[in-house]
Amino acid sequence: MKKVVIVAGDKSADNYCGLLCRHLKERSDQIELYSFAGAQSAACSQQIINLVDHSVTGLVEILCSLPKIFAALDQTAREIRRIKPDLVILCDFPDFNLRLAQKLNHEFPVYYYISPQVWAWRPNRVELIRKYVDKMIVIFQFEEEFYRRHNIPVLYFGHPLLELIPPVTVEQKNLISFMPGSRKSVLKNHLPIIIKAKDFLATKLPGWQFQLVRPPNIAETFYHSFSLNMELVEHSYAAIAASKLVVATSGTSGVELAVLGVPYILFYKMNDLSWWLLKRMVKAPYAGMVNILAGRPVVKELLQKRAMPINVAAEALSLLKSEKAYAHLKTGLAEVKDMLKPEGAAQKFAEYILSSI
Repeated sequence: MKKVVIVAGDKSADNYCGLLCRHLKERSDQIELYSFAGAQSAACSQQIINLVDHSVTGLVEILCSLPKIFAALDQTAREIRRIKPDLVILCDFPDFNLRLAQKLNHEFPVYYYISPQVWAWRPNRVELIRKYVDKMIVIFQFEEEFYRRHNIPVLYFGHPLLELIPPVTVEQKNLISFMPGSRKSVLKNHLPIIIKAKDFLATKLPGWQFQLVRPPNIAETFYHSFSLNMELVEHSYAAIAASKLVVATSGTSGVELAVLGVPYILFYKMNDLSWWLLKRMVKAPYAGMVNILAGRPVVKELLQKRAMPINVAAEALSLLKSEKAYAHLKTGLAEVKDMLKPEGAAQKFAEYILSSI
């Protein structure tokens, strides 16, 4: 019996690993899966620690959480040594996972699934990856070229969202959805913005519906301290696909919307000190992955000081009132979706894992 450990501390990474675990289980009864991740991975594995609970974003927020993060890191390393796996798969969550790879120091084979954005910021992490990771598995084709240039073993099977998101055939409504994030620290910054933006939009769009999409890892009770002025719905691709427009944060949600073909506006606001530091460290020209992949501003980005309720509402109205701009955005999203091929990424990665262990 072969043992595989999965380590994923982000919601999106947990979704990808949950899919990977299902494929591994379907293809072999000679494998034991252990997860340090969230509910999706736990559904097909023995969960040791729910690391999604430890996920924070922003440099200042991470610094404030360091004692908790390092305690979880030490516990994870101890548990992995107890399990003695044949393979460790680290998924995204780079501030944690690269330290974990260093701590394990080749005691077990390590694959890294979902690359840290070393091409955008903190390029010194390439050396950590070269030294402590046996193989990098990327989900964007340009990342494969990046790692080959740095002489790091790399594989590209496609993007798992093409497999994770089923074909959705729902009729679009006069509906605007808000996807303000999947971490509590992010939501605390973003909810006041979208609540006010919704009020502006409601005065200009009588008869329209508005909904706030709740990620499954955030309990409904978290939203009770905010004066929500719209329906709260749990994340589902059908609910999102029914939207005429989405207002979303940067991250996986943008790629999801490209796969679904739903036009959206990107906004993001963080602690001012974190923003000041990131602006000096990040080399990518855009915040959203859709724009990074396209190499041009397909999606409007409202970041930090521009992420104000009136700006969010104005951009939404401008897009909805221009058939040409709306159609142009949909075309751009379709082009980006094509860049995520081939399909069946998680299935192919599972098959590779089984052949390599």
